[in-house]
Amino acid sequence: MDSLPLSVLTWNVSRRGESVLDPLAALPDLPDIVTLQEVTPAQSDVIRKRLLRLRYSSVYSGIKAASEKRYGNVIAARIPMASFDAPASGFPWPQLVARAVLETDAGPVNVINVHVPNGSSNGWKKIETLEALRKLVLSLKGEPLILTGDFNEPRWTPLQDGRIVTWGQDEHKGRWLPWGAWTFDGITGTGKRWDSAVRWFFEHSHDSGIRNAFWDIAGHGAMEASHFSRGAERWFDHIFVSSCFRVAGCGYLHSFRERGFSDHSPLTATLLANKARRPTGCSRG
Repeated sequence: MDSLPLSVLTWNVSRRGESVLDPLAALPDLPDIVTLQEVTPAQSDVIRKRLLRLRYSSVYSGIKAASEKRYGNVIAARIPMASFDAPASGFPWPQLVARAVLETDAGPVNVINVHVPNGSSNGWKKIETLEALRKLVLSLKGEPLILTGDFNEPRWTPLQDGRIVTWGQDEHKGRWLPWGAWTFDGITGTGKRWDSAVRWFFEHSHDSGIRNAFWDIAGHGAMEASHFSRGAERWFDHIFVSSCFRVAGCGYLHSFRERGFSDHSPLTATLLANKARRPTGCSRG
């Protein structure tokens, strides 16, 4: 991975129009890779044309004829794209996940961009999305991977015994524990299943091969409010990277949200080659 550093920006643009890209275009150094969530088909063409004027090639996962989830994700890059795929296997709404392979001088880099639907409106389809995403990430284990998106997790709650608190847990006598069973649209599941599906991405780096880029810089357990829901703080927007990468910098651009361009803050990361922990699949080039 000798062609690094790579700069990445991920942002839930919350179904806004072309002007949402104004603050991005004004950055002194444009990122190499931009991933956007919640882009409607109606806005995708103008947003991608604007990205093209900024010298990005881009792909879009949305489905114009979709009866549900009438939005998708954009992956844009100033690096040539070798391929693009909207993985369908296991995902309730395939348009909410996009995968591209970027062809760097040192070899291919996988980029996945996901919008995990919220549980309050979508129930177990949120967990089905995370479980399908887990299988996709495992299929790429040992390869250069950048996973970005809005995960609608975890809870805005301090770590408990060094571990995140998820929406699969309820508070009981000062402790957060998986709740029992919940039925949504005829599907019943347990809090343990919910909690496990979320926790895998944040706490099982040995199994997953990925880690939270923000924690590499801010420290394990750090949170910043990247979104506000009904006035409540949320930490939902993330970048995960494989062990091929070392995170040289990572932080939220809260001014984009504070100026009203979206109700989410973008997250940026600068990635370098992690030669000390490079697995076989990361040694291309």
